[in-house]
Amino acid sequence: MQKNKRRTSRPKPQPPLPPEDPILLSSGSSRQKGKIVISTISSILGIFAVLILCVAPYVFNGQASDGLMGAGGTRNETATISPINTVIASTLTIPALSGHILFISNHDGQNILYIMKPDGTERIPLSVFNSEDKSLNISPDGSRVAFESTVDNNMDIYVLDLTSLNVTRITDAPEKDASPSWSPDGTLLAFESFRDGNFEIYMANADGSNQVRLTNDPAGDSNPVWSPVANEIAFVSNRFGNSDILLSDPNGIISTLTTKSNSETSPNWSPDGSAIAFKTYSGELANICLTGRDGLNQRCLTSSPSTFGTPVWSPDGLKMAVIAEENSGYIIDIFNLVDGTIMQLSSSGVELRGTPSWAPDSMRLTIQALVEGNMELYVITVPTNEFLRVTSSGAYHGEPIWINR
Repeated sequence: MQKNKRRTSRPKPQPPLPPEDPILLSSGSSRQKGKIVISTISSILGIFAVLILCVAPYVFNGQASDGLMGAGGTRNETATISPINTVIASTLTIPALSGHILFISNHDGQNILYIMKPDGTERIPLSVFNSEDKSLNISPDGSRVAFESTVDNNMDIYVLDLTSLNVTRITDAPEKDASPSWSPDGTLLAFESFRDGNFEIYMANADGSNQVRLTNDPAGDSNPVWSPVANEIAFVSNRFGNSDILLSDPNGIISTLTTKSNSETSPNWSPDGSAIAFKTYSGELANICLTGRDGLNQRCLTSSPSTFGTPVWSPDGLKMAVIAEENSGYIIDIFNLVDGTIMQLSSSGVELRGTPSWAPDSMRLTIQALVEGNMELYVITVPTNEFLRVTSSGAYHGEPIWINR
C-alpha cells in the first residue's frame, strides 16, 4: 500500500483573502483598569494559542483552510504530510465494496460493454451484437446505460436496460451521433450530432422518439452535459471564436457561462447543480476552474496550467478528482473542496489513463491504467492510496463507471 503524498512539482491553488472579521476586545467601556486589561490580554493570548494548535497542521503542510467550495491554498513552505493526517487516514472506517462497475473490453474480440463486481468478480458481457461501444453514461436511477456504438461504420446512441438487457437504438442518422447525457428524471437524452454537416446539440425521448435540434450555429456545438437537478444542458461551443461553455434549456434558449479569450472545455456539473467544473486553456495546457450555474463566482482550483483530464465531482460534492501529468507520469489529484487541500494518488508501475469514476461512497475511484503493455482496471481507496487491480486478462479494459446497483 502506497503512502498518501502531497504534490510538490506543480504549485497548489492560491488561497482567497480571508474575510475581514476583527475581534472586538470589549463590548462595554473603552477604558479598562490595568488588572482587567492584563486579564483580557491573557485571555486573548490563550485563544490565539488554541487557534495556532488547531491550524498548525495546515500551515506546516503549506495549506490554508477555507469554507468556500473550490478554494485551495499554498504557502512558500514545501508541502509535507503531517502526523495528524496520517492518524486520521489510519483511523477512517472504509466501507465494504458495493455496487458494480460498467466498462468496455475487447476480451471477446471487440469493444463491448461488460459489468462486474468492484472486486473484479462475476464479469458478464452485456452487449453482444456486432458493435464497437464506448462513452458510457448511466441513467439517474441506475437502471439503464446510454452509450455510443459503431455498427456498420456508423456511430449512433443506444440504451441498454440493465435488468432485461434489452437494447434500444436511439439514433439512426447517417452521420455521427455521440456524447449521450440523461435528463434528471431519466426521460430524455441530450447528445451531439453531425447530421447537419457540423456538430449540434439534439434532444430525444429515452426511447429515441421526438428528436429535436436545440442549437443552430455553423461554428459547432458539442459535449452536452445535463444538470443533475434541472432542465439545463451545459455544452461546448465555438461560436465566439474559441471554445466556451454555454447553457441550453429544452426549448433551445441559449445563455453564456464563459466568454474569455481562453478556450474552455470539459464541463461537469456538481451533484447539487449549483456549479460547473471545466478546463480553461493557456496554450496546450489547462487549469481546472469552477463557475456558478449563472456564470458568476468563477475561480480556479489550480494556479499553474498542466495536462489535466476531465474534472469529476465526488457524489457527496466535497471532493473532485482529475488525472494530471507530473514529471514522473500521470497521477490523480484529489481536490478537497472544503479545506482546499490536494492529495496525490499514484502507484509505482501503474500508468494512469482516462477519466476516474467515483464509487457511491465517495471514498473510492475506479480508473483504467496501462500495466505491462495492457490496459487494465483498478479500484483506488482514496484516503489510503491503496490500488487494487481488478482485471488481468491481457485484453483492453477501459472507460469504467461505478454504479450503485
